[in-house]
Amino acid sequence: MNSDDFFRLSLSLFFLMTLALAQASIADTGIGDGQTGAGQNWAATIDAQPVDLGGEDGKTLSASEEVRKISKYVQALKSDVIELNHDLRLMEEQLLFPSSTKYTIFVSLSSGQFFTLESVKLKLDGKLVATHLYSEKQRQAMLRGGVHRMYVTNLNKGAHSATAFFTGIGPSGRDYKRAVNIEFEKEAVGKYLELAIGDDAEKQEPVFAIKQW
Repeated sequence: MNSDDFFRLSLSLFFLMTLALAQASIADTGIGDGQTGAGQNWAATIDAQPVDLGGEDGKTLSASEEVRKISKYVQALKSDVIELNHDLRLMEEQLLFPSSTKYTIFVSLSSGQFFTLESVKLKLDGKLVATHLYSEKQRQAMLRGGVHRMYVTNLNKGAHSATAFFTGIGPSGRDYKRAVNIEFEKEAVGKYLELAIGDDAEKQEPVFAIKQW
């Protein structure tokens, strides 16, 4: 996928989003949406007076029926916009992060018995590159096996370092902070770095580790 293809897809997305905005403008007029005031009175008036569309069969459709048809059509366009936006994001990522240099860092949470995760900060080669605050919904999703893709970057082949700072609530409800560091070697192909949080059942305390995959 070259830059010209990406540009054409971006224009298509802009066109579809413009149509979606047109539907929002129709809704603001109050036609067929049950609003009170002048908009509702106008909708009631045109509903009572069918409009002749000039068809060969002589059928007439009210303005509100036309609006509903347009609304249905724009809803379909919205679905296309969502799908196209997803494809554009994937294409953009492929352009920005080639497979040879792409490096992904994610956070995993295997158990929350002795630690409630609140935030993670990440330093890569001594530079702060990412920070994230976790909600209860995100923590529960991670405990069910999900992972959080925290940072994606281009990383050249060779030696690198990463430091993760974990903040949360530890045993007995105490504030808990821990920093973990790793020196690793980036190879010719893309890899993953996992910031892993678990529990030590014997010591009854959380365990933090950084692993390269």
